[in-house]
Parts: sequence; structure tokens; C-alpha cells
Amino acid sequence: METTLVGSFPLEPKRENLARALEDQAELGVTYPVLPQLRDFVLMYVEPLVAKGVLSLEHTGYVLRGDPLSVEPEVPEDLVEAADIAADLGLRYRVPFTGPFTIASRIALPGGKPGDIMSSVLSSREALEPLLEYVRGMAREVYSSLRGYIYCVDEPVLSVIIGSRSVLFGYSPGELAETLDSVLEQLKAPMKGVHVCARLPPLLKRMLLSLRYANFLDHEHSDVPENRAYYTRDELAGSGKALGFGVVSSKNPRVERREDVEKLAREAVERYGERLAFLKPDCGFGGLRGYLKGREYEEVVLRKIRVLVEVASELKV
Repeated sequence: METTLVGSFPLEPKRENLARALEDQAELGVTYPVLPQLRDFVLMYVEPLVAKGVLSLEHTGYVLRGDPLSVEPEVPEDLVEAADIAADLGLRYRVPFTGPFTIASRIALPGGKPGDIMSSVLSSREALEPLLEYVRGMAREVYSSLRGYIYCVDEPVLSVIIGSRSVLFGYSPGELAETLDSVLEQLKAPMKGVHVCARLPPLLKRMLLSLRYANFLDHEHSDVPENRAYYTRDELAGSGKALGFGVVSSKNPRVERREDVEKLAREAVERYGERLAFLKPDCGFGGLRGYLKGREYEEVVLRKIRVLVEVASELKV
């Protein structure tokens, strides 16, 4: 079985830590190492908007102050540095790209409250469209600059705005799919998909399976057992999708026993067979920062990755 990671690490945002995380992934045998996210995954992509005053950075989020289309997208410099390091190491790597809905959910409308999704840009189609165009432009720039093998659009907010029967702000599943496809279309890589974490609501499945420009879907399964049977093998095959399956927790600092990871991985293979794209941690490891006063990376993250790779190396679909 092939392996990959989702994105963030509990390391300070320095070039030497970008290199360290990539070198460690390669040494441990991760099939598709991820370009490390060592900063906030929204700020990385909206920083040009903050620098030009289009967004004001508040304690709990951002406030819209101008027109996103007045700013040219600039690829995050740390991802450019990481891609150069990965290329020097000869890696086929994964690029994490923060999706438009998640970005919009963190930006308050003028007069709104930063951090409150109900007064965010998501609540106004008029405000959302220029931001979407900015994100599409950023996607084009990211692909042309980084040239990764895998691109994953990270949309954790989708499990919040989509419920069992309805979607917040009156969006339809078709509208959401069309918007995500317009971003995915800019990424011309061999593998591209969407990551949604937390418990997956029923209505989300139809939307994700309908995506035309995604060939894999990526979720949490170790910490969220309800997600393990979310799709059927036939549903994935019929939509041309494969699955990224989480077999180690990205939230719990306890390092899993190998036999427990192996049991979950075998369950995934039995359930999904050839529709299983890779095994991975549930999400990024950045949330573990501070748990062991700076020792999280060595004592938790690397040990979890080692278990992941050892189990995957002995499995076949």
C-alpha cells in the first residue's frame, strides 16, 4: 500500500524544518511526502490580501476590507522552498491547497464578527465570487510553480456547512461541487482530490462523488469510525474515485500499537480493495504542537509515521 500525509507539522516555520520534515518522510519511506505546512493553512494563501489591505488580520480571523481581484496571487514562499527541497531529494510529493470555502469561512464581512461563520463571506454570494476567482488564480499559480505529483484541496469546513438534509446559506450540493471543480480544474497533476475531516454528513457524499476533476477523496477514519463505511466500493468505482484512508490519529498524542493500525488497515483493504489509494494519518499533525513542550515531532509524529509505513509496506490490495 502507498502512503502519504495531509500537511501540518508541530515545527517552527524555518527552512531547516521544511527540509527536516521532508527528509524524515523520505527516510521513513512515505510514498508521497507532503510539502510541510508550518504556518496557519489559511494565512499561507491569503497573505497577499493581508499585505495589500484587502483583508485585515484580527485576533480571531480576518475582515474583508477591499476587492480580492485587485491583488495578484503569490504562491507561499515556504511552499516554494519546500518544493525545491523535495525536487532535490527526488520525491514525488503532495501539495496541500486550502480550499475556497474554508478560506471564505475565516473572513468576516465588513461589520461582521471574525471567527463567526454566520457573518463570514460564505453568507454572501456577492462577496464570495471575487474571493473564489482569487483562489482559482492562486490554484493556477500554485500548480505552475510547485509541479507536485498530488494536489489535495483541503476543505474541513464542508463537514460544518453541509448537514444531513440541507446546506447553510442556501447553497445546493451542485453549486458546491461546481465551485470545487473550478478550483480542481486548475491543478493538472496526475492525482488530485479533496480532504474533508470530522464526521461526514450524509448530504456531502453525493456532492463529493459528483466532482469531475477529483480522482481521490481523503478523510479521517482512525478517530471517526463512522466514516469507515461512508462509501461503498461500487460508489467509488462508479464515480472514478479512490480513497485516502486515515489509520493513525492526528489528534491523540498516544502512538498507536502496530497491531491496531494493521487491523484498521486490513479492514480498509477488505472494504475498498482496489479503490484504496493510500493509507495516511487522519489529518495534519500541527494540532499536537505544545503537547510535549517541543518534543511532539520526535516523540509522537515520527513514531506514528513509522508505524504507518511499516503496516502499509506489508499490505497488498
